[in-house]
Amino acid sequence: MSDPNTCSKCGEASILKGDIGLRTSRDLELIMVVRQDHGIEKKVPLQPRVCGKCGYVDLFVEEPKNLMITRNDKPVDPDYKHRPLLEYDF
Repeated sequence: MSDPNTCSKCGEASILKGDIGLRTSRDLELIMVVRQDHGIEKKVPLQPRVCGKCGYVDLFVEEPKNLMITRNDKPVDPDYKHRPLLEYDF
């Protein structure tokens, strides 16, 4: 994504401005990218970019660093038994 205002499909500078979000129709929660590893769950909201000319939609996350698992993260289930976090996991 070089220019955030340019469509990656048609190349026009016609990305719609304003608050555009994604939701599920059932429970009105945000659609998220979820990473589950070592019993740790990381969630980051998925963001759309919509072209006003061709209608193409790009999906991205604002802070991909938040999906990284760190030493300070704890498993969601305290009784989770799987292999421990090792140095090469980071």
